[in-house]
Amino acid sequence: MRAAEELHLSQSAVSRLVKQVEDAVQVKLFDRVRQRLILTDAGRGYAREMHSILGDIEQATLRIMAYGSGGATGVLNLGVFSTFGTKWLIPRLQAYKMLQPGTVISCYVRPQAFSFDDDPLDATIHYGDPVWPGAIAEPLFGEQLIPVASPKLAGIQQLERPADLLAHPLIHEVTRPLAWKRWFEREGVPLEGTLVGARFDQFLMVAEAAKAGLGVALVPRFLFESEIARGELIVPFNRPYTGDYQYYFVYPQRNLANPIVVDFKDWLLRTAHEYGDHNQSAFASG
Repeated sequence: MRAAEELHLSQSAVSRLVKQVEDAVQVKLFDRVRQRLILTDAGRGYAREMHSILGDIEQATLRIMAYGSGGATGVLNLGVFSTFGTKWLIPRLQAYKMLQPGTVISCYVRPQAFSFDDDPLDATIHYGDPVWPGAIAEPLFGEQLIPVASPKLAGIQQLERPADLLAHPLIHEVTRPLAWKRWFEREGVPLEGTLVGARFDQFLMVAEAAKAGLGVALVPRFLFESEIARGELIVPFNRPYTGDYQYYFVYPQRNLANPIVVDFKDWLLRTAHEYGDHNQSAFASG
């Protein structure tokens, strides 16, 4: 009775559907007890599996709907790193919107490499090697890492040499596990053993930890220039270490002639190269 009500069907129609399913799988799924249908052990197992499958279908449908255009004439679904998107890309998207008001740029966090065949993204921002199967990687710029800390961190303003930083807790970003080691080596500071310290998987959290006085962090300067300018973070030693890799705009080969991807790529490359040239000049003059 209750199943019939939920399905808006008659009891006889539900009975026919049950028989059709049992005939199809050749397994008894229900016992008929006093005009009621009771699940057998096989039926309960089948119901659990079907519930899980239907749940996956629902979630997949909701995820793909999230990439919808919302009526826009053109949409580019872009994978980004959270900090890069928040601190560098989003503040510049208004400039692109003025050039292409009919195009919507939607950003989705993708901290790790993925397959364009399995993920409905049109392009992504990547940091690392320019190797991505079935895709094209266009270089944007590199990064220069500098030590930063809260001005309230005890003793931070009295440091005399880079080795003095070892007296403070060091904060690490998990995707740059060797960054501090390389920075100290560049400064001629001998190290013994592993550098200990708190680890975070996003530079936003790394910088917030430094601002909170938890220690000294090594961060890409271009992402935190505003915090440095406002004095929320100080640079105890303005000696940047150039990271091992670059940022890239990556898109699958099937989008090589996609006008939305091509237009955004051209704008992003111009913007990145102009920024990179300006950034190098600033460091040279500083």
